Amino acid sequence: MADAVAHGRVVLGRIVGGERSLRALHYAADHLGGEHFTDTVQRRLFRTLVGYADRNGGVMSRAALSDLLRGQEPGIVLMYEEAYDLLAGLSPEEHEFYHSASQLRELAADRATGDALAVGKAIMTEGLRLEDGTELRGSQDARAYVQAEFAQAETAAGGTDSPGGDIRTAGDDILAAYSQVKEQRKTGRVQGIEFGIADLDAHLDGGLGHGELGLVAAAMTAGKSSLCVQCGWHNAVEQGRNVIFFTTEQHHTALRVKIVARHSRLPKFGLPRGLDTRLIRSGRLDAEGERALAAVVADLKTGDYGSLQVIQMPEVCTLPVMAARAEAISRTVVPDLVIFDYLQLMDPEKRSKDNRLNETMAGVLKGARGWARSFRRGRGVPLISPWQVNKEGINGMKGSGEFKLEDLGETIEAGRTPSMVLGLMAAEEDNSDGRAAPLSVKVLKNRDGPRGRRFGLTVDFATCHFADREAAVADADFFDLDA
Repeated sequence: MADAVAHGRVVLGRIVGGERSLRALHYAADHLGGEHFTDTVQRRLFRTLVGYADRNGGVMSRAALSDLLRGQEPGIVLMYEEAYDLLAGLSPEEHEFYHSASQLRELAADRATGDALAVGKAIMTEGLRLEDGTELRGSQDARAYVQAEFAQAETAAGGTDSPGGDIRTAGDDILAAYSQVKEQRKTGRVQGIEFGIADLDAHLDGGLGHGELGLVAAAMTAGKSSLCVQCGWHNAVEQGRNVIFFTTEQHHTALRVKIVARHSRLPKFGLPRGLDTRLIRSGRLDAEGERALAAVVADLKTGDYGSLQVIQMPEVCTLPVMAARAEAISRTVVPDLVIFDYLQLMDPEKRSKDNRLNETMAGVLKGARGWARSFRRGRGVPLISPWQVNKEGINGMKGSGEFKLEDLGETIEAGRTPSMVLGLMAAEEDNSDGRAAPLSVKVLKNRDGPRGRRFGLTVDFATCHFADREAAVADADFFDLDA
């Protein structure tokens, strides 16, 4: 509630502050309604400003407000005049205005979603009589009511089934999106999805965006899923995002253990090497390790992090099955990233008559990209999945140490369809028993961005920890890798 009041103050302050911005008023009138303002005075001022502009073609001045209030109780007049004067003295920057307008929409959608769930629960347990006398009772009525209210919540958030617009009039939306990115960067967040590897993330400068498909390609057991664990953990813990991690290859319990082990590498736990996944799963931690495990789990419960949900999918899984689960989860927690481990294990919805594998996998990839773009009524969500390389790629690594984009397995669409492809490759022989494995990652594809560069990594598979080679070597000076 307090956040909504603060953002409402910024929006109204941009409209009435300084020289009074009719452009800001028009943008606010197109994107906001009275329901977006939780403060009664702000709500009525906003509606009055919009109504005045419709009649007079300008932003209401202080003198015009006083004229409109003539005849009202002195206390009411004073309240609104003081509120106007306070707003007029703010004069927030343009980027702050656009950011606050978008936040008002998101907060209104959150309130509408929470209210819908509360009423839906009441319909299931107690029943509800509407103003027109209609009785709602039971789970079927509750679902229908909640689904209708969710549609209203999407409207409050600015969602649409078919987003689009004339570029001549949509320029303000571009400015609003830019302002939101700028605000996020001030707090250390970035707009796109990062992998938690400093040099790589800096090179990608923005990461994977909404509605884009990214693949992490490598040979078997080379660390594809481990990098996805790091990516999911980094975005939930370090960036505060909500992540859904679907798994078909790994059991969900084993995957959760890996996430706990990755979390144990945070400096505040004082465990330079973290908690070994193998020791957790086998019950062989010593007393100190068990105390650390309890502390790590408690921190994940209580820390100010995003949600990281691990969902076990059935062996026979199609895209509609995943989509239905994601949509159900998004009714309570809206995901900022979806990871599917992994798409090559997904069954196609329809097989061609001769059941050729390259056709079926191409359909899975194209369907996954289409779903990522259409998710949440066209808002989209980044989707990341591991992908295996073919025999030519494995032979290429034996020779040159690298594989190419054309070496991705099963279908040429694996190189064509994604927006981003990262290739994990062995750098040299690993003598650390997987605790400091020398690998490299190459940007094989990065649509509209830099590609082709290769980065040296040091990987601790016991904690799914990926770091730049130089940084990892520097950290190793503080502890014994062989201890």
